[in-house]
Amino acid sequence: MRYRWIAACTWLGMACSSQVHAEPVGTLLFAQQGTRIVSEAGVVRPAHKGDVLQTGDSLLTPAGAISQVLLNDGSLVGMRADSELKVGASLASNGGKGPLLALVSGTARVIDAELMDPKKTSNFSFQSGAASLKLKGADLEAVVVKADGRPNASDTAPGSYQRLLVGSGTVANGSATAALAPRQVSFAGALNSTPIALNTADQNVFANNRPVAPGATGGAASDRGAGPTTSAPAPSPITLAAPPKVVAPPPLPATVPVVTPPVKPCTRFIGKTCVQ
Repeated sequence: MRYRWIAACTWLGMACSSQVHAEPVGTLLFAQQGTRIVSEAGVVRPAHKGDVLQTGDSLLTPAGAISQVLLNDGSLVGMRADSELKVGASLASNGGKGPLLALVSGTARVIDAELMDPKKTSNFSFQSGAASLKLKGADLEAVVVKADGRPNASDTAPGSYQRLLVGSGTVANGSATAALAPRQVSFAGALNSTPIALNTADQNVFANNRPVAPGATGGAASDRGAGPTTSAPAPSPITLAAPPKVVAPPPLPATVPVVTPPVKPCTRFIGKTCVQ
């Protein structure tokens, strides 16, 4: 009995310890039906408007549902369908900046607090798959495609995709780092592979949660670890309008000479009037 009591106290102590370290991170502004919150201990509960997310929680949106979280610093995180977000404590490697938000799979949109209120400063770290992002005044979309559990995997390049709409930032994958260019899609594949910029025509990767590898022709990507490659699309032909026809002005009418009759000298007067 004594050993059982000690074991029970040890388990309770660990549980209490995990609860002590859990801190509120944000509040759900809305959550459509089927959205769930899974605690660090594995307890699942339906997500509702007003629920508080804590470190250790995971937010999961099923197919056909979306949710939105207002972080304590004023930033917004929008979760699209079939997506998972893991909330962790700040890490020393991230400079100890607020909570760590990790997009495990699916699609999310992150809007920094500065864009919502210039007087505020965002205070969180964001991870998209294996890639770590540093953002400043940013509005960013991220997609994470896992290597398994996806249909039609042959035309899907696993990894993380980022599209910076406004602001600035960098994306790091292991020891490789690259700048995020506004309106350009960045892809990070296998660990330590340098993030690459994709053609801006490939914006459709954010239309759903299963982006197709750019340039795919139905077969497997030649090097999934290095990420997809793209070629610039052929420019659309430009049709120029035909120049207007120049219409010549009508010819001027011929000048008719005015014949002035000769003036005859007056040979007969009636009073002061000349009569011819």
